[in-house]
Amino acid sequence: MEETEDSDALLVLTEMVLRHEDDVAQMRTEIHRLLVEEEWRAAMRSRHSLTVECLNTPTESAWMSLYMHGSDKNFLNATSLTRATFNQHLGRIYG
Repeated sequence: MEETEDSDALLVLTEMVLRHEDDVAQMRTEIHRLLVEEEWRAAMRSRHSLTVECLNTPTESAWMSLYMHGSDKNFLNATSLTRATFNQHLGRIYG
């Protein structure tokens, strides 16, 4: 009879430990979700914006710098066109 009581007690204890482990796993998942959510909110609050003063004028853009001062090799790598071919296309469009 004593063995049965000990076995029952061990089964109850094992069930309690398993439930506790499940509860802890669920709580860890929930805490992780809350931390990620809070980090997202903090990131959204601290967003920085560019003002108009920070933007280059179109004549100072990277494209215009390449077009005006870049080598033919750089131009070819960026556009897949030679400078002469590009100018020919410009002539057809705006010509």
